Amino acid sequence: MSGSPRDRLSETSVSVNVLAIVMTLLGSVASAPAQNFGMGEGTTYFTIDWERGQYRGKPSVRGYIANHWGLAATDLRLKVEGLDVAGAVTSTTIDRIPGDVAPGSRAYFEVLAPPAPSYRLSVMTYTWVDGGGGGGGGGGGGGGGM
Repeated sequence: MSGSPRDRLSETSVSVNVLAIVMTLLGSVASAPAQNFGMGEGTTYFTIDWERGQYRGKPSVRGYIANHWGLAATDLRLKVEGLDVAGAVTSTTIDRIPGDVAPGSRAYFEVLAPPAPSYRLSVMTYTWVDGGGGGGGGGGGGGGGM
């Protein structure tokens, strides 16, 4: 390592500036809404209760998806895999669950799916809805006490 102390100070200053820019960029990415893209975490936050059904004469799966996390979930995408008798995937259908699923609640779904001996359902993607901070929940306050 050669060079005067002034050169080393200049290199250190450039390194700190580059690091500051990188941290700023990473900070803006990290503040985006949390989103899951089928990474297996869905089973921690959601449960899916379903059964085979018929919708207008076509095979479907229907049931409820329950949110067990402390934030509302939106943009939920449900993956329905048709399985053969050996358990191999023969079809994949992805459908959106309409609306938000509030914490501690559930939402109904019905997805048309090709006929199959059995199915496997999973949450493919979702986005958490942050309450937005700022003091108060917008007047909804105490839930729907009955």
